[in-house]
Amino acid sequence: MIAAMGRSAFRQIGADRADEWLAKGHRLRHFFAHRLFQLPKCGPDGYRLGERMCGELELGRHWQLLMYADRALVEDFPSSLFFDDDVVWHQQHFGRRGQVASASILVRPDGMYTFVHQSDLVQRIGLAREHKTRIENRFRGWPWMLMNGLLAFALERGIRTLRTPSSQLAMRHTDPTRSVQPYLFERVYDRPPAEFPGAVLRGDWWEIDVDAARAAVVDLVAGSESVPQEKTVCVMHDLERGFGHRSEDPELARRADETAQQTLQSMIAVESEAGLRATYNVVGQILPEVRADIESAGHALAFHSFDHGGGKVQLHRCRELDYRLKGYRLPRSRRDPELTDEQLAFHNFEWLGSSQPPLAAPELQNRLVRIPVTLDDFSLYTRAKTYEEWETELMAHVDHAPFTTIGLHDCYADRWLPRYGELIRRLSARARLRTLDEASADAVMSAAA
Repeated sequence: MIAAMGRSAFRQIGADRADEWLAKGHRLRHFFAHRLFQLPKCGPDGYRLGERMCGELELGRHWQLLMYADRALVEDFPSSLFFDDDVVWHQQHFGRRGQVASASILVRPDGMYTFVHQSDLVQRIGLAREHKTRIENRFRGWPWMLMNGLLAFALERGIRTLRTPSSQLAMRHTDPTRSVQPYLFERVYDRPPAEFPGAVLRGDWWEIDVDAARAAVVDLVAGSESVPQEKTVCVMHDLERGFGHRSEDPELARRADETAQQTLQSMIAVESEAGLRATYNVVGQILPEVRADIESAGHALAFHSFDHGGGKVQLHRCRELDYRLKGYRLPRSRRDPELTDEQLAFHNFEWLGSSQPPLAAPELQNRLVRIPVTLDDFSLYTRAKTYEEWETELMAHVDHAPFTTIGLHDCYADRWLPRYGELIRRLSARARLRTLDEASADAVMSAAA
């Protein structure tokens, strides 16, 4: 089922470079081998902080630097540790084991700025206490290795000045609901830049002369790794009950509301029997009611607006419910003028599902992954196609295209649910079935520069 092999570019420091790290004036206890991926996307809260701290509104200037430990350093830990949503809270692993740290980057004509230097793995490892001592000992130096990577990023691009936030500035822009520990912020934001030549604290920012710091930077070696491009089908559900038809078809809306719970349980049962992990795009108003059932069955979750409407208030109200869901599926694939890429980035969304514009496969564009919705079940609802005609069209696309997303609505389930099990079997015989989060992750990593 592998159609092609993509590549993901990285920069790395191997285990054999420890002496060089020491010779450059750094502490040996801070060294560990790792790979860095330069991603043309916003890191968590990167766009929001770029706007608030620098007044920057241009989305294309944002990057994320993502650090993964060398595979030899993580092989004796269980894989589940690196995908634990409580430990790796920001979920920036992109399906790859060993993600250690991350930084958000803003590149402007006057220099490079960074925000949110974080390591969920180290900073939250207390939630997995059986691994705490080894993780902390092995990766305690992540702020210094990350700073080295940020300077290497700047050197590679000919940037003359790097500005990183002081601990005081970082604390002022931290979620006020968090318990702030000044010592930890000083260790992450103040100590690493202070150890590089050419660093001066100017007001709220550490300002580093990149050329002056060059002598202390351990160069990174460029490389790449494969990203398998398999023939893929993503099954997604727009879970909306009667929200999408309150005015156009009130009788359908009434039936959809009445049968919603039974329909959801039937969908999940068929998928569990078939071993399918689907993506449920849920209208925010009903997310608290259905979340446990969907997640306990192993499916991915995304938003399908808050109330099947559009505009900025939709994103804000969605994020009041959940801050981490990565995806946003447009109702009816209609993009409200206020629902801009900038607003999606401001609210930390990483992918957008829509049939417009048409794409062959998920693609990272303007710091957001666009996921094409190939075919949905609206023509079954309108009876423009029989089920047989609809399925024939779907299978033809799957047979000839590398990527297919099929959209199924809970409110139209009577049109397809009786044949759903057989449909899944036919799809799985033709392609690998994946979630939209998984497809998005590969699109992100394939775009690494």
